Amino acid sequence: MGKGLVVKALGYGVVLCLVFPLIVLIGVSLNAGVEQNFPPHGLSLRWYANIVNRDGFLRAIQMTLFLAVVSTIWSVAVSILVSLAIVRYKFAGKDLLLTAILSPLIVPQVVVGLAFLMTLSTLGIFTSMISLILLHGVITLPFAARVVVSTMMGARISLEEAACSLGAPPWKAFWLITMPLIRPGLGTAAVFAFVTSFENFTATQFLVWDRTTLPVEIYTFVQTENDPTGAAISSAIVLSVCLLVLVLNRLLGLEALTKR
Repeated sequence: MGKGLVVKALGYGVVLCLVFPLIVLIGVSLNAGVEQNFPPHGLSLRWYANIVNRDGFLRAIQMTLFLAVVSTIWSVAVSILVSLAIVRYKFAGKDLLLTAILSPLIVPQVVVGLAFLMTLSTLGIFTSMISLILLHGVITLPFAARVVVSTMMGARISLEEAACSLGAPPWKAFWLITMPLIRPGLGTAAVFAFVTSFENFTATQFLVWDRTTLPVEIYTFVQTENDPTGAAISSAIVLSVCLLVLVLNRLLGLEALTKR
C-alpha cells in the first residue's frame, strides 16, 4: 500500500514537472504589463493581439504551415511506397535502403542543416522556399516511414490476394482493403511528420534566406524584444497542439495513434 502511494506521488510529481513550465508560459502570456512576469500582474489578451499585428509572425506562420503540409503529404506518400517495397518484396540492399531512409534520425540536426547549406550553396540555390521544402522532406520522411513500415507489417497480404482471386485489380484490392487497415498508422505518421516540420529550428535556421519559419522568427524576436508576445505565440502553439490531439482523438482515437 505504501509502495503504491510512493509510485503515485512520483507519477504526479513527474506530471507536475512537465505541466508547470506550460502554466508559467501561459501565465506570462496573459500578463497585462510590458514585462515577462509570473505570476502575471493583471490579465490581458493584448499580447495575443500583438501576434496578429506583427507581419513577421503572420508571414512566418504561413510559411511554416505550408512547409508542414507539403512535407507531411510527401513523407506519407513516399512512406507507403517504401513500406510496400520493404515489406512485400525481396531484393538486394533492402536493409541498406531502410537504413538510408532512417539515417536522419541519428544524424545531428546541425550536421543536416550545414550539409544542406553547403550543397545548395554549391548548386547556386539561395531560395528559402525550395531549400526548406527539400530539407523538411528529408527530415520528416524517417519519422513517417518508421511508422508506416511497422503498420504495413501488420496488414495481412492474404486479404488482398483473396480479393484479387475474386477478380479485383491489384490497385483496387490495395485501396479498398489494405488502406483502411493501415489508416491509423498513416494518421500517426502524418502527425509525426507535421509536428517535426512545424517545430524544426536547428536545421532550418541554416536555410533562412528570403523567407523564415515560425520557430526561427520566435528565436529572433526573443533575442531583441522583452515583452510577452513571444510567450503568447508559444502558448498559442501549445494550445493548438492540444486542440489537434483532441480532434485526432475524436477521429482516430488515441489508442489507434499509439498502438504501433
